[in-house]
Amino acid sequence: MRIRPNIFGFVALVMVLAVLGGAWYLVSHRQPKVCPFSGREIHPQTRALVMIGGRRYETCCVRCAIIEAQQTGKPLRVLKVADFESGRLIDPDSAWFVENSNVNLCMRMAPAVKSPGRESVYVRTFDRCSPSVLAFSSEQRARGFIAQHGGALKRFTDLQAEATTTTGKVQNHD
Repeated sequence: MRIRPNIFGFVALVMVLAVLGGAWYLVSHRQPKVCPFSGREIHPQTRALVMIGGRRYETCCVRCAIIEAQQTGKPLRVLKVADFESGRLIDPDSAWFVENSNVNLCMRMAPAVKSPGRESVYVRTFDRCSPSVLAFSSEQRARGFIAQHGGALKRFTDLQAEATTTTGKVQNHD
């Protein structure tokens, strides 16, 4: 009769260790979210939720979504953008944008790129995430950021006008 409690204790210990090991594996081997258009990591401070051609996407930045819409000719709706300081998703109509600052989280990758299946390396001259576009929840915070990092203050309507220059198909998020 003594054997039965020991077996249950052993099985319980093995189960607890398995759960802890599984949790450790999931946390330590978690892959970052990747932008479907640039292949880059989606940073919490620059992400955007968009609809392109009627499909919903999470992108690395609003610039990447604009370029995708321009290149494909599909209509773009920007649903939410991340506030650069908090990472909180905000309405693009209420956001203040800083374009072309010296901060671009997407550009942390090396500029030299090796083509798949080729031995040659080339320097990227076009980057879909450049110039950077960062969203802020207040004009004051955006202006403070510009004082430190440069860039131009924009509203969502400015970005929409920029995107429609090529496609003519950017829609409001409503």
